[in-house]
Amino acid sequence: MQKGILTLMIFLSLIANARAQDLNAPYSAYGIGDLDFRYYDKSAGMGHTSMGILSTPYNIVFKNPASLAGLDRSNVVVNGAFVGKLSTYTGDAITSSNNKARDFTVKQFSLAIKLNKFWASGISVMPYSYVGYSYRSNLNIEGSANTYDALYTGDGGLYNVAWTNAFNVGKHLSFGIRSSFLFGSINQTETLQSDLLSVPINTKKTDYYHNFRFEYGGLYHTKLTKDLQFSVGGKFTAKTRLNSEQSLLMTQGNSTIKQEDVVKTGRFYLPMSYDLGVALTSKGKTTYAVDYTYENWDGINTNGYSWSMINSHRLSAGVQFSNQMEAYNMKFEKNYWQMGLFADRSYLRIRNTPIDEVGATIGYGGYMTGRLSYGLSLEAGRRGATTNQLIRENYVQFTLRLSYREFLFSKGRKYD
Repeated sequence: MQKGILTLMIFLSLIANARAQDLNAPYSAYGIGDLDFRYYDKSAGMGHTSMGILSTPYNIVFKNPASLAGLDRSNVVVNGAFVGKLSTYTGDAITSSNNKARDFTVKQFSLAIKLNKFWASGISVMPYSYVGYSYRSNLNIEGSANTYDALYTGDGGLYNVAWTNAFNVGKHLSFGIRSSFLFGSINQTETLQSDLLSVPINTKKTDYYHNFRFEYGGLYHTKLTKDLQFSVGGKFTAKTRLNSEQSLLMTQGNSTIKQEDVVKTGRFYLPMSYDLGVALTSKGKTTYAVDYTYENWDGINTNGYSWSMINSHRLSAGVQFSNQMEAYNMKFEKNYWQMGLFADRSYLRIRNTPIDEVGATIGYGGYMTGRLSYGLSLEAGRRGATTNQLIRENYVQFTLRLSYREFLFSKGRKYD
């Protein structure tokens, strides 16, 4: 148990010290920012395909709340994921001074327990959206030929703190519910400079969003033949209203011109969505999986000038090759290789152009010790377009996932 406490302290230390380096996401200026559909779990090397896959005794799978039921009884699993990303941008507004960005951050932390034969429960923290952009514009000064040089920068994002409960119903079926609290601030700072101003004027608008959200999942698995196992999973997420409060701070140098804690209140809706996934495993070694996600964004929020929200579709597929070993009359996964592909149509259409993303992944994982496992994945992708004065992002992303399993003890006895 002391090793488990030490591992948990290491995870928390890494989370406290990890921070973004130079994030630049031009499309995060719209809506509530760039939505992160990844769960940064064992499926990262499979194109993030896991709706029809159960968690294992060493690895938690998050996409389907029902998959948590695959954990072993009386075991605690601690999971953390760390991501580094390099991006290159192309487009009319891109020059050699702003065509690259990098980022390193903690993307996920979780702890889960299989409390008894039927019930598994866990908590997790991960980002839901992120904002990071910077652009310039010229504003006319009313009644004059002079202009202001306006610099707009954005930062912040929303976080998802979730409590997931999964229940086994017989040997082949499980259900799960994820209760999430979404919260966070999206900030935009306008900096005005002009020959008429001795000191720039900074105006910072902060929109704070918050509310609860619920996801419902189910997963069924069975053997088709002696060597072939089939599973299918689904998830439903209801339409959710995020409440928002906007504050304003206007300064010039060290002087405060205007400050209001609540300028206005509002709302932003997250759509009803459906997920479906299937998986086929041969001889316990090779797993093929396919996922599809639909999100009904069209018409539920106010659109802006030259942009609108559209229904989102996501398709992914992946394969995993497991190297199995046998010890103590039981089979264990010694290590694994993964490959995957995905295509995503986001909820944004800008200048009549959908913002699409495609990518490919590879992954490898194994064990450092009997209780500590790791996963490595590499993802390369492309997002956006260069038509209609838009920006295309080409990126490479590396993920390190660490997972530690500890046994629960009671009165000196260990349960299995």
